[in-house]
Amino acid sequence: MLKTKADVSKRSDIRMMFDSVYERFGSIDILINCAEINRDASFLSMTDDQWDSVVNTILKGTFMCSQEFALRYKGQSGHIINIGSLSAVRGRKNGANYASARAGVLNLTRCLALKLAPKICVNSVSLGYINTNEVMDRYNLHNKENLAKALSEFPAGRLGTPEDVFNMMKFIIEDSSFVTGQNFCVDGGYLMI
Repeated sequence: MLKTKADVSKRSDIRMMFDSVYERFGSIDILINCAEINRDASFLSMTDDQWDSVVNTILKGTFMCSQEFALRYKGQSGHIINIGSLSAVRGRKNGANYASARAGVLNLTRCLALKLAPKICVNSVSLGYINTNEVMDRYNLHNKENLAKALSEFPAGRLGTPEDVFNMMKFIIEDSSFVTGQNFCVDGGYLMI
């Protein structure tokens, strides 16, 4: 397995990562932008560093990785999938940096879909509470009361699973060649409420 580490807020790291992958495999047809960082703070006390590190990783990183992918792509049916968040639509207390970066990714998705069509389809997948260690710890869902409260906000009545996310991505890649510029919510119906 190829192991390449890259700081997606740095163009030089991204180029090195792509060069390494192309050297090993010759081509790439699918890019999934999923880098994430949370540095929550109250809006009134958020530092420039907290803002910049989150926006540079999530929004700028998505931009640079997508650009490097598109510049190298020679095929006719590529995909860029940007991992999003419901915070892009709803906002988040003490997370103005994160929500703003994710909102930017939604609009970047649409811009790229317009520019890169028809060779590359660009979509985003916005996630609700997915049963991962990060979500369980961040929202203290190991606590039964907190979990029950969270589940009451999801019409599906459960947390999402990594398989739910995988199945959406598989649909986008394998079954949706006429879909681009869209945001698919894997959220158990949370945004409907």
